[in-house]
Amino acid sequence: MQGSRQRVFQAFRHERPDRTPLFELYWPYHPVHWEVCGHTVATDMRLAWDAMADGIAWEELVEAEAQCDVAMARHFGLDMMHVKGAPPRNYARPRKTGRETWQLGGVDYAWNPRTCLIEPQGIYSGNWEDANRGEEQFTAMVRGPGPETVTVDPAMFARFERVKELLRGEGDDVVTMAEVGCGTGAAFYPPFMYIWMLEQPDLYRRWLERQKRHGLAITAGYLERGADVVAMGGDTSGDRGPTISPGLYRQYILPAIREHVDQIHAGGALAVYTSDGNHWPIRDLFFYESRIDGYKEVDQAAGMTMERLVREGVKDRVTIIGNIDARHTLCRGTPDDVRRDVRSCLEWGLKTPGGHILHTSHSVHEDVPVVNYLAMVDEYRRFFGL
Repeated sequence: MQGSRQRVFQAFRHERPDRTPLFELYWPYHPVHWEVCGHTVATDMRLAWDAMADGIAWEELVEAEAQCDVAMARHFGLDMMHVKGAPPRNYARPRKTGRETWQLGGVDYAWNPRTCLIEPQGIYSGNWEDANRGEEQFTAMVRGPGPETVTVDPAMFARFERVKELLRGEGDDVVTMAEVGCGTGAAFYPPFMYIWMLEQPDLYRRWLERQKRHGLAITAGYLERGADVVAMGGDTSGDRGPTISPGLYRQYILPAIREHVDQIHAGGALAVYTSDGNHWPIRDLFFYESRIDGYKEVDQAAGMTMERLVREGVKDRVTIIGNIDARHTLCRGTPDDVRRDVRSCLEWGLKTPGGHILHTSHSVHEDVPVVNYLAMVDEYRRFFGL
């Protein structure tokens, strides 16, 4: 039987491994973690926020997260694992205001038993800062002087470093994936930025260059620490197709992706692009001219089906990391529905040698019931007689 590294790299070389490799990305605090690790500060958001409010040490948080990452990979038999960055050492601590309520940054938060997450109450003012700024303020920020050099806090790599250390200590050969964006996620741009691309291209390029410099600096840090795969992102398309024209994609987005890919390849790693949506209108640009090795967040519900990816020959040139439907089947289907999806996906993946790694079409997110993800892994094991 092959080891994980051989299995994964054969798939990326479009050679047939002993079985289709398995990969997954778990949302933080999803209840599936409780099945493996129990309730800890790494798996239960209530415990984590209470601990942060009480002054838990940064080192203790990072250690718990890394231990959980490795435990999940071992338990489910992952051949490739996604490792997130660590929080900054001086992260903002929430303040507990009630039994299941907190306050952070002037915003009230409460536990949602449906999602098993702590969520903002009232007007959301969380992570979408750029999208919510006025254009005038955003423009002033972009026109202002940027830093001459990009400095990345080494603390952000602590979780990744600890995961690699734990894997080495037990002789695991699981492939590690880091994830870094460089400003190419056009689907997340504030509306005025699309106008910039047409009417103020110098301003848009100035913004993109800043995003890219920061992303390339982070990527360099992961490559120095032995990342096997770097996932790039984010979303460039929606259900109906790309959010910008093919011409604008070629003019602005493609060169930035290529520069990122070249850096990853020069560092001895594989480059995977991560994006939901329907990319068929920019197929050649997105898959081939970008020079990517793999494609993640394969949005089955948007038309990026395994059948078409195989029939059009994409799978023969770009490794498909997917494609169990995480929008409908995994969320609303029965375990039997999930099992059928897994079998079909694996059968299509075996139509040509290599080029396929099994994964959800996005992630194990808050709307995926634990029983359905367990059925997915169980059917994968059954398919290969494990």
